[in-house]
Amino acid sequence: MTAVAAMTARIAHRSAAGIPRGGTNGRRARISARKPPRRPLAPPIAADSDGGFGAGVATAPDGNRTDALDAHVPIDRFYTGLRQLHASPDVFVVDDFVTPEQCDSIVAAASTRAMDQSPVVYAGWTNDVGDVINTAARGPALWLAALVTIAAASADGPGLGAGAAGAAAYAGAVALASAVAVANVKKKESALKELRTSTSCALDGASDGERAYVAAAEALMPGSDCSRFEAPTVIRYSPGQRLAPHFDANRGADVEDANRGGQTLATLLLYLNDVDAGAGGGTRFGRLNLEVTPRRGQCLVFFPAAEDGTFDDRVEHEGTEATDEKWICRIWRHEREVPPPFGLPVGYRPR
Repeated sequence: MTAVAAMTARIAHRSAAGIPRGGTNGRRARISARKPPRRPLAPPIAADSDGGFGAGVATAPDGNRTDALDAHVPIDRFYTGLRQLHASPDVFVVDDFVTPEQCDSIVAAASTRAMDQSPVVYAGWTNDVGDVINTAARGPALWLAALVTIAAASADGPGLGAGAAGAAAYAGAVALASAVAVANVKKKESALKELRTSTSCALDGASDGERAYVAAAEALMPGSDCSRFEAPTVIRYSPGQRLAPHFDANRGADVEDANRGGQTLATLLLYLNDVDAGAGGGTRFGRLNLEVTPRRGQCLVFFPAAEDGTFDDRVEHEGTEATDEKWICRIWRHEREVPPPFGLPVGYRPR
């Protein structure tokens, strides 16, 4: 490992360890620092229209995929109520994923817990810091070291002293670049917190509704044991609240999400109440020109990364401003087992 890579790894470890845990077991929304595309868009496709792709219809088989990112976590394409809203990337909804009574059970479980402002993280910060350090190490730091070495050699003659002065200048420049990069990440994260105004809490899978939700998620994704799920997180949007465009996957997942199962491979958003069409509070995929209107018991399913963990920026999405109260419950399926407190209790089974 080079000195630069080692320094990057140490900085990433220290910063990741210092992230405070919020009301969702420390799991925070991955707000995008980039704005949605400015190109003109046609009116969004509504998920509750009859124009879906139909149950069981899917992207072409693996050998004919148009994009390697479409090789996502397998799902049962003939699951009851499944409808495909978009292909490449695949986006689905499942009608009646749980019953209305089970939705109410989840809301009741969340209502007994403190609902804190939903936390936010600037995902991929380790990549940003590493890029700055590597750029500095290959450019400005080298130039500064060379100038200092030349100046020292001119003043005192060539020798170990001149080399030591150049090395010290190089190390100082890299350290300064590291500090500036970390400070910039903290500044961005602070600004991004204003873009998420909902409240949320993590559950433990104990209520009837949560057990039905987890069991349905396992059935929809054959081979996806609930040990790889984050604990269900309930998010409540009051009128006027929203969630800015963001990603659920993380370019820096290998470091930043190492203690919670690694990369996020699948998102399941369960809508716990109805929201009238046109009343806001929908889930919008700006790059796909697709908007889903919440219906109680319906589950929205998409894939923030390919099955091999490759980040997919096509599924950037947002929660549009709510004019009525909106309740949702989210499960993230990760690459590996998710230990408590981020995952479900050890040995948990939904049935």
